Amino acid sequence: MKVRLDWTRAIVVVVLGLAITLAPGAIRAWATPPNVSIPERTRVCMMQDTVMAVPAVPLTHNGKSYFGCCEMCKAKIAAEPERYTLARDPVSGAVVDKATAALLSVDGRVRYFESEATRARYTERLGARP
Repeated sequence: MKVRLDWTRAIVVVVLGLAITLAPGAIRAWATPPNVSIPERTRVCMMQDTVMAVPAVPLTHNGKSYFGCCEMCKAKIAAEPERYTLARDPVSGAVVDKATAALLSVDGRVRYFESEATRARYTERLGARP
């Protein structure tokens, strides 16, 4: 009986140790930091929210400049302008216009921010520097 109790305690100690060690902050510290950069606006497909290796196709909607990866993007922006010209700032929750938003690329996916301050708070949360 005494031996079984000692094994039970040992298992509890190991499980608790793992739970503490693998807490969200510890996992983030062990993980590879994301690839973060501030992309050139002219190299962002604003329809797919991705960074491109080549300059994007310029698109004009309501007098503002947007960018796409191909001619199909022109049709997309004309058909659903709110879907492709607006985004939500992941920090403040504000709806932003992609033509004027502060940009950030995280592992090739573009995020849009209402200001450089909210972009800085977001990168701080990631533990990365652009």
